[in-house]
Amino acid sequence: MKFKLPKNIFKYALSFGILVFIFLKMDMHALLEQSQRVSFFALLLSLVMMVCQVLFLNMRWHAFMNAGRKKVSFATASLINVAGCFANILFIASVGGIVAKSALSIRHGLSFQQALVATLLDRFSTLAALVVFSAISFPFLQTILDYKLSYMLGVSVVVVVVVCASFIIWLRSGFLKSYIMSSRKRSRMLAVLRGYGENYSLMVRVGGYSLIAQACFFVGVYVLSVGLSNETDTIWSVISFLALMPVLALIASLPISFGGWGVREGAFIYGLGLIGFSWEAAFLVSVQVGIVTMMAPFVVGLPYFLKYDMRAFFNGTHSKKVNG
Repeated sequence: MKFKLPKNIFKYALSFGILVFIFLKMDMHALLEQSQRVSFFALLLSLVMMVCQVLFLNMRWHAFMNAGRKKVSFATASLINVAGCFANILFIASVGGIVAKSALSIRHGLSFQQALVATLLDRFSTLAALVVFSAISFPFLQTILDYKLSYMLGVSVVVVVVVCASFIIWLRSGFLKSYIMSSRKRSRMLAVLRGYGENYSLMVRVGGYSLIAQACFFVGVYVLSVGLSNETDTIWSVISFLALMPVLALIASLPISFGGWGVREGAFIYGLGLIGFSWEAAFLVSVQVGIVTMMAPFVVGLPYFLKYDMRAFFNGTHSKKVNG
């Protein structure tokens, strides 16, 4: 019998390796001192902001699901979105959330094409919001980052924008039309994608939800950082912190690690170190972010879990529990 390595062995190794490197570099005494400055109230307030983020993401997903003929209740859409969040945590990969959301959407009445396109657009909307915030914050980062890093960041943002714009132009053009139309599945997928792309009111709404959701996340992270930095809370220090958040969030969202662990800590240590955070303080902020972002979907989903029959939900219906 041949021994097979786990499919995610690279992600496990990368996360473990980065965390080990960070621990070897940190001063454990300073880490213990910094941990005493962690505020329970800040954790609670940050959790509230992350819950707000999940709620706006639920609203975005509800809008995507209801773009076609099938109309789905907000409760159903919220449960599907929360299930996708749990799948990301359980399977330690964004593809787990995509598969879970698509499968549940199909069970609740969406076609295969609409479920897949909606799920991919939902993921893309988060990336687009982070790119928008990164572009907005770029002028503020030039005084923080050195020339090479500023150049790399600017080029990266431009490349992402160009790729997205090229894809939209390609989608709306007749290029490769014969190839797409030669397959019924591809033609249906293109029709669904065009339907979403030409629904301008929908795009404006989901764009707004995405931006507000990410803004809630940034504020939630800032709340966790209060009291852990050696810098005084001047207006410029707050602006600098918030300007760094979109870039750090983009790096942490790369699907190359075990649920973002390790990569997020490394990004926070480097990024926040540019504005005066010690290794230990930045590490504690990152760990708290990881914990709170895992708790938020559970808090949002708990009322639904208690109110609705989960077995019926996973089977494609949405019935309330019978008391007694």
